[in-house]
Order: sequence, then structure tokens, then C-alpha cells
Amino acid sequence: MKKSPWHLQYINATATKQVNQQPHSIQYDDVYFNDQGGLEESRFVFIKHNKLFERWQEKINQNSFTIGETGFGTGINLLTTLHAWQTTKEKPQKLHFISCEKYPLSYQDMVDAHACFPELQSFSQLLLAIWQEFNDVFRCGFHTFQLMDDVILTLAIGDATDCLTQLNACIDAWFLDGFSPKKNPEMWHQDLFSEVNRLSRTGTTLSTFTAASQVSKTLNNAGFKVIKKPGFGKKREMITAVFMQHKNATTNEHQWYPTPKANTQNQSVTILGGGIAGMCLSHYFKKAGYHVTVVDQNPKPMQVASGNHMAMVMPLVTARQSPESIFYLRAFETALNFYHSDEYQAIGVEQILHQNKHKKWAKTIQQAGLPKTLLDFTSGSNAAYYPKAGYVETDLLSQRLRTTVDQWLATEVNQLLFTEKNKWLLLNQDREAFHSTDLLIIANGIKAQQLMNSNDLYLTAKHGMTTTIKAEINKSLKHIKLAEGYVIPNQNHNQWLCGATFDHLEPEQWYTPAQLHQNHWQRNHLLCHGLNIFDDFNKSQVISGHAAIRATTPDHLPICGPIIDQTKFKSDYNDLNHGRHWQKYPPAKTSSNLYILNGLGSRGFTSAPLLAQYLCAMIVGEPLPLEIDLCKIIHPNRFLYRDLKKAPKS
Repeated sequence: MKKSPWHLQYINATATKQVNQQPHSIQYDDVYFNDQGGLEESRFVFIKHNKLFERWQEKINQNSFTIGETGFGTGINLLTTLHAWQTTKEKPQKLHFISCEKYPLSYQDMVDAHACFPELQSFSQLLLAIWQEFNDVFRCGFHTFQLMDDVILTLAIGDATDCLTQLNACIDAWFLDGFSPKKNPEMWHQDLFSEVNRLSRTGTTLSTFTAASQVSKTLNNAGFKVIKKPGFGKKREMITAVFMQHKNATTNEHQWYPTPKANTQNQSVTILGGGIAGMCLSHYFKKAGYHVTVVDQNPKPMQVASGNHMAMVMPLVTARQSPESIFYLRAFETALNFYHSDEYQAIGVEQILHQNKHKKWAKTIQQAGLPKTLLDFTSGSNAAYYPKAGYVETDLLSQRLRTTVDQWLATEVNQLLFTEKNKWLLLNQDREAFHSTDLLIIANGIKAQQLMNSNDLYLTAKHGMTTTIKAEINKSLKHIKLAEGYVIPNQNHNQWLCGATFDHLEPEQWYTPAQLHQNHWQRNHLLCHGLNIFDDFNKSQVISGHAAIRATTPDHLPICGPIIDQTKFKSDYNDLNHGRHWQKYPPAKTSSNLYILNGLGSRGFTSAPLLAQYLCAMIVGEPLPLEIDLCKIIHPNRFLYRDLKKAPKS
């Protein structure tokens, strides 16, 4: 059984051979591009026959245009498209280019291939910079890159059918470019075209260099009207097609995890909560051209659960490929690109393995063959090292993200009301409406559960305390130390942030301000037991402490997506526990233009950038940067769905 591409797998760059000074696939014994005019063929087959210039002009008022490609290869079709996009004045606001590649080329092979097209050098440099970062080791699954201000590349590493199965997008034009059908039949399989059908909409165009009759037949069966045209150069014919209709859905999968676009033309958003989640949302919505209002009880950002002056950012690696681990790896990658160099200190995290369970974990992880750029085990030591991990200086980050907020309302929200005019009203403690909005996102931590008292968000609260100390410690200790607790060093000021306690709270304590206990340093000091700096801390000077209440969930994953009408869902899915896999259920109904980003726990600075990017893409109706299976594990409706699947207790 094949693993889905969202599983944690790494593959090495594919070896090629040179034929006439260009890369030639060893797997398929075929050329990557036409040696008699590869650039001209790409323009002819994909740009011209998808009528991109004309369609971009027609869709000038459209938010974005999305191209899907099967077979990234050397990236020549992307480079050609970038050139065409840049030379077009009248076009949509944004271009998404989504491409699948099972056998990615090495960096040097990409350099050699691009040397054939000097006129595309400026675009080639953008792609080669990305390829260099891979260092010839590629993680399977989705990778999203901001190539230019108005161009986003999603590179899906893995089998094309597997990758498209995981894609949540609406494609405007298809480039089918995966070697010839005779040499690579899997790329032209019926299963792939079923996904092409699912991802297309009426009017979606398609073009490919091949004219094989089997491809024409398969496209017809997939809802496309096929038209053969004269091919490029010596090729007699090629295929173009226009999508006409969707096939009847054959899946019985329950539609419990909708990811709807917002139903409003008003480009303004209100974000309830000014912590790291709310501020990352503000950043992405500002980039999308929205007017951003943030409502928070504090006068400035990141004061409560996001209030530590240093915040650790690192992946979570588990012995088994847990969904939690896979999600946080994706989040860590996004966070590294989100934080600026002055905000993020990549000093590395050293995890001390002083217990047997930790050493068993390390042995299992070492057998998984993860790249050392992610996780390294120093020979002969009892430690695991995360070289790219580090910490965020939150004051600097807060200053940057505050500039993305158009309106800041320092008010505590006591109640939400939905009006007949499809507006959300925010009421203060005096039950007075002080703000209205079409589009509302709830990102205010545990207080969301109090505000949404008719919905069970499955949130719970944990009380945490950190301590900042001043200590004279060996200057060679430059990494974050992690054991039962963590210690973040700021060598410039001889300060160390230590923590964090993680205490259970009864529900009646969830909504009251967190209390800093007098023994916070003693407790955090004990968490450092097992670190070689434990004794040095006995002579430290306590500078300050910080206490906060964090919202978390039963499975330690955040909730991100639309708020579901739970009463309706319980009614529609009330017999789900009977296990009738063939039974059809209606799509889960969502509350109008109401979304949530919450339950980030103690890993908010790692997860918030990806979650905000994902939720913004959902709301504005752009391709989602996460695989569908990962969308499910962070969906707000997952807990209720799981509960309904369980047999009732006797």
C-alpha cells in the first residue's frame, strides 16, 4: 500500500545523463525538453494553447489564476510562464503555479539545464535559489514558495496522482508534461485524470505535447472536450482541451471537514485576539489586500500567552510518523521563512537524552534517515541537535506585525451576535455593540470557548510560568538546552529564559488572569535537572517572571478553519456510529463567515505562520498550502466527528 505524500519521507536527487549537453532521464529514457527549441516548444504548447495572454486579460478582476502541472522536470515551463506573466500588464492580482515531481533533479543538473536558456536567467535564479536550499535531499509532499510579490509556487514532491489527490485547489489551466505516455504510462493513468477532473471547473483549459489516442479518450472520460491541433516543429499533432463537466462523485467519504471561501465581497477582516496567531493572520490578510481590524483587551500585541520576550521555534519529531509530528515539521519550515533575520536567532536546540525512553526514541529516529539539517545526533553524546531551530525575539516581531494592522480596538469582547444583515456584532462587557464585520476570525485563546458557549470547541486551558534570570555561565553554551524544560540563552545580555510549567486548571479558572506564583523560579529550576548548567543556576539572579494561560486541545494539535453548525451536524450525522461506510451524508454546514485559529498550546510561534497562511488562503479562495489529510487533522470539526463515530456508552 502506498503511503500518502504527506507522510514524512525524504528522497535524494535523481541522477541524469547528459545527451547533447542537456539532461536525459535515466528512469524514462527520454529528454526533459526538446533539443531543437525547448523554450519555443514550451511557449507554443502551454502558453499559446492555454490562451494564457487572452485569459489573463479577461480575468483582470479575478483575485488569482492557478496553473497545475504534471511533471516539473527542469522547471522550464515555470520559467516560461514567469516571463509571460511579467510581460503582461493586464492580468489577475496573483499567479499560483502548482507542479508535481516524482524524481527531482540535482542542483547541478538544474544549473546545467537552465544554461540552455540565458534569456530566462533572472527567473532561473529564483528557482535555483530554492533548489540550492534543498541540497539534493527532498521532503515528499507540498512546498510553497513566494517567488515574486504576485507569484506563488507550490512544488509537490512525489507521485503525481498521490499529490493531486491531496490538493485542495481550483485549476484554471493544466500543463500535462510528464514524458511520453509510452515511456511513463503512470503519468497518464485514469486515476490521475480523475483528480484532474475534480480540480477543474467549467472553462478550465488543458494542453499537452502528446497526441496519443488513449490520452484523448481518457480526457473525454474526465469531462474535457478534446481538440487536436498541429504540433510543434516536427510533431504532427498535439492535444488541447476545455473542461465541460464534473463526473458523478464516486467516493463515499464523509464531507465533515469543509474548507469554504468567505461569502463576502467586502475585503475587510476582523481578528479577535492580538497574540501570535492574530498577528500572523494580520500579516497575511494585509498582503492579500484586506483592511485589518484586531480586537484585543490589551493596547499592544502579544501580551499574554505570547508575552515572553524570547520564544522557541523547533520541529516536533516523534518515533512514529504521527500526524502531530508531520504537521509541526511543515510548520517549522514555514516559520523559518516567515521570521526576519533580525527577529529569529537560529542558535540550534540541543535536546538532552538522559532517560531510557529518550534514548529509545533517538535509536528509532536515527533509523528513519532524516537529514542532518533537520536533526543530528552527535556521535558518543547523549543529545539530539536541531541545527536550524532557535528563538524569536518577540519585541522585534511585534513591532513589525503591528504595522499590518489598520485598526486596533483595545476592548474586551463579551458576546457575539449575528444579524439579519449577515454581520457579526461584537459586544463589550456592558452588552453594547462597538464593532461590526462581515468576516470574523476568533484567535483569542481559551476565551474563545467562553465566547462560543453554544459550541464545544474542545479547548482546554493550561497554566504556564517562565522565569528570566541573569547568570554567569560558560560562554560555550550557545544553544537552547531542552530536557524536561528548556533554557534559552541571550548571550548579548547574559540573560536566560527558563521554563515552562504546564499546570492543569479547572474550568472555573480558565477565564481569569494567570497568576505568577512566588515559586516560579524554583519550579523552573527543577525542570533544568539533567542539564550541565543546573548547578550554575543556583547562583543566578531572578530578573522577572511571566505567567499565562494557554489554550490546547486533546490531541495537541491546533484548530484552524470554519466554525461548524454543531446542532445541524449532530442531526445529520447522528447515526455515524453504525459504521455504514456506504451511507451518504450531507456536507457539514458552516456558520456564515466565521472562522477560528486556536489551541496552539506551547508551540504557537512554530505553528502560527503556517496556520495563518493556510486560513487566509482558504478564506480568499486560493490553493491551500497543506495536503488534504493534514487539513483534516487541524479541522475544528474533527473532535465532534470522532465523538459521533464512537458507539454510545451503554
